[in-house]
Amino acid sequence: MSKRNIIIAIIIALIILILQLVLYFSVTNKEESALQVSSIPLQTKTVDELTITHRKATYTDHEV
Repeated sequence: MSKRNIIIAIIIALIILILQLVLYFSVTNKEESALQVSSIPLQTKTVDELTITHRKATYTDHEV
């Protein structure tokens, strides 16, 4: 390979690396870092001094 081809390959590799780093740090999943919605209904039950809390739960007292 000529010196010119090697330099072009290195420049392309650096551009790809920089693009991946920019995308990694700029495109993040905002839902993971966001707080949970407080409007989701909770069911809380205390059994033998142990409190059980479930989001979107539909259990009855007999199922705990």
